[in-house]
Amino acid sequence: MAPQVSSPPEAHLQEARLLGRLLDLYEEERQIYVRILELSRDQGDRLRAGAPLNQVRSLLEQKKNCLDMISRLEKTEYRTKLQWEEGRHRWSASGRGRLHQMLRDVATLMETIIHCEEQNDMVLIEQGGVL
Repeated sequence: MAPQVSSPPEAHLQEARLLGRLLDLYEEERQIYVRILELSRDQGDRLRAGAPLNQVRSLLEQKKNCLDMISRLEKTEYRTKLQWEEGRHRWSASGRGRLHQMLRDVATLMETIIHCEEQNDMVLIEQGGVL
């Protein structure tokens, strides 16, 4: 059986469907990362203010729940991501550009979170605290 080649209209529809799902996925993840950043900043504020460690642990648990949610989202769209990757040579430059911009936005948030977490770790180390 010969491999099926999508006609241009079918390829366009497939691109639109996959791109829409991936953009929705990464927007949802972006919003969760924004929440994680808020929690990380709150954690740093509390550490610097000498808040009880149980308050900090509560924030850590909330961040863990957010990361678990992202993991579940990633699993639900695994197939979509695979289909996008397999067809990447057929997708429009604008579609690829939109997806790459969204991924850059998410990556920038992740880098900001990592920086914030490193600062939080330094505060905790300076205070001699253990979570």
